[in-house]
Amino acid sequence: MKKVSLILLYTSGFLMLLGGIGDQFINELLEVHKNYLGNPEASDLYNRSESLILLMLHSLGGGLMAAGVSILALTHFAVRKGERWAVWTILIIAFIAQGFNGYGMYMAGSHYWYPLMLLLIVTAGVLLNFGPKK
Repeated sequence: MKKVSLILLYTSGFLMLLGGIGDQFINELLEVHKNYLGNPEASDLYNRSESLILLMLHSLGGGLMAAGVSILALTHFAVRKGERWAVWTILIIAFIAQGFNGYGMYMAGSHYWYPLMLLLIVTAGVLLNFGPKK
């Protein structure tokens, strides 16, 4: 079970890092964002708002990258060595990062299944970590 737990924790950290990197490559509002804004006409305010939203999206992506790297580092340097505090720290990091991400995506009408999937993966990894020792 420990091996499966490590695989799940590494996978969740990598996916979180990858999701944050993906956010960095969004250069215009997605259709879901435009729908949330009510598909406004082009104007100076719209252009400035689009720029602000993209800056905030890139900031969120940076936070997700930091959380993903933290989970990978904690898994590699602490969880593998049996440090129980690291497992709980990973769970807290994932719930903060993906909780806010998922809530924001849900409120905007976006596909919030990705953050929920990551939370399920990391939770399974944490729970399996407390299985029988081999």
